[in-house]
Amino acid sequence: MSSKCKRWVKKEFLTDENEPSTSTVCSFYGDIKWSKDEKGGNVSFLEISSCHERARLHRTYEMSHEEWVNQVCKLRDHINEYIEFLKTVEDENE
Repeated sequence: MSSKCKRWVKKEFLTDENEPSTSTVCSFYGDIKWSKDEKGGNVSFLEISSCHERARLHRTYEMSHEEWVNQVCKLRDHINEYIEFLKTVEDENE
């Protein structure tokens, strides 16, 4: 199967159901047709949001697939390192 036929869509809440604020992560990969008159194209992004803010990392048209994968891997590695650091400190607000 070619990559143009593959599609990925996932949205997940990062906060508990009873939490008054919401945080989500959303990832998407697939072909999108913006309007009936336009040719479709591949879109890939990762979006993290909380109550009032949102950050979206997306593959640009100039970026190769390998460059995009490397960028997402760097993000993953950064988050993993941050998690390891957080495990070593106490929350001063508690």
